[in-house]
This record gives sequence, structure tokens and C-alpha cells, in this order.
Amino acid sequence: MGSPSAFAQERNENVEAAKIAYITDKIELTADQAQKFWPVYNEYEAKRRALMKDYRSGYRKDVDEMSEQEAKARMDEMFDTKEKELALEKEYAARYQRIISTKQLIKLYRAERDFTKLLLKRLDASRAANR
Repeated sequence: MGSPSAFAQERNENVEAAKIAYITDKIELTADQAQKFWPVYNEYEAKRRALMKDYRSGYRKDVDEMSEQEAKARMDEMFDTKEKELALEKEYAARYQRIISTKQLIKLYRAERDFTKLLLKRLDASRAANR
């Protein structure tokens, strides 16, 4: 039997493979586009994850335990992170448009949202089945 971390790694790889297939289909990537698009997309995702990890690691404190000054600093950090995330998204939207059309880019954003909804539905169904 494999370790829990190996199982989680395999599950994450399966989710990533499903996401790639789902998005490729939904935005109708050609083979040439896919070859150029996925490295750029993976780079964006890594930077976005790092940004969010940085933000979340900053505060583990319960809001009720924060001083008003700490809460204000947390809000300022939240808005700063959102601005950085938007700047990153704009930067990569421009890079994507060198590879895919604007219509495909809009479809990408929809496909990402739809894929997340699909995952959440499956997670809910799995949890309900295990009760």
C-alpha cells in the first residue's frame, strides 16, 4: 500500500491531467497552440499559487484575536495581493494572446471556473457517498 502523500500526489496529477484535457477541449486548442500554451499557463499557475501561498502564510491568527491595527494591516495586505494577482493576470493574458485568440482566452476563464465547479460537485458527491 502506498503512503498517503503518494496517494495525494497521484490524485493531484490526475486532477491536473483532467484539467488539461478539459481546458484543451473547451477552448479548442490546436496541437500547435497546446504545445506553446501549456508551458505559459503552468508558469502563470505556479506564480499565482506562490502569491497566494505567500499571502496565506502571513497570518494564521484568528480574526477575533487580532488587534484593530493587525486587522487593518491584514486588509491592506489582502488588497495588495489582489492588485498583484490582477497585474499577473493582465501580464499573462497578453502572453496568452500571442498564442490563442481573445475568444479562446475568454473561453479559458470560463473553462477554469467550470472545471472548479465540476471538481467541487464531485467532492461533494464523494463526501456524501462516504457518510
